[in-house]
Amino acid sequence: MNFYLIVVFLHILGAAGLFLGLGMEGVTLKFLNRASSTEQVLSQQPSLKLMRIIFGISAILLLLSGIYMAERVWGWTGWVTIGLIMLVALSGSGSMSGKKIGDLMKSLGKSGGSLSTEIREKLSAPFLHKTYKIRILLVIGTIFIMTLKTDWLASIAVIVITFLIGLLISGASAKSRETN
Repeated sequence: MNFYLIVVFLHILGAAGLFLGLGMEGVTLKFLNRASSTEQVLSQQPSLKLMRIIFGISAILLLLSGIYMAERVWGWTGWVTIGLIMLVALSGSGSMSGKKIGDLMKSLGKSGGSLSTEIREKLSAPFLHKTYKIRILLVIGTIFIMTLKTDWLASIAVIVITFLIGLLISGASAKSRETN
């Protein structure tokens, strides 16, 4: 059996896990945005814990398999290095969002009842929704540069463009949410 192909499989599995976690995060954010009671918000704690596990395992799979392939096959080219930087940046951004949601849930405690206006505003905070949409676009940009194995300049350009598209999309959806 070819060890390199097993490593490629693990790398693809990590990417699939990343998208699974992003999908779960999107559903959770939508649910939290519509929650009307403390119980509804707190019901999402298991999802948040599962997302942390999925994101953690996925990041480890991507990191270890990516480093192996960079060392053994590809070298530290533009697309490899930018991909690694994006993994770290996306992990950090995702951790910040998860921490904000987790802290909000902890602040609710076990109390019941309807949500205060302050808590509702925190749950629908533009930061959470904007960073989520931007991260999705950045993951797509990262997959693009890894598929095409772009040089430094093209890798950076793709990431900048996907970031800007993410900003535009997140800004447009925030405005449409305000008008509804």
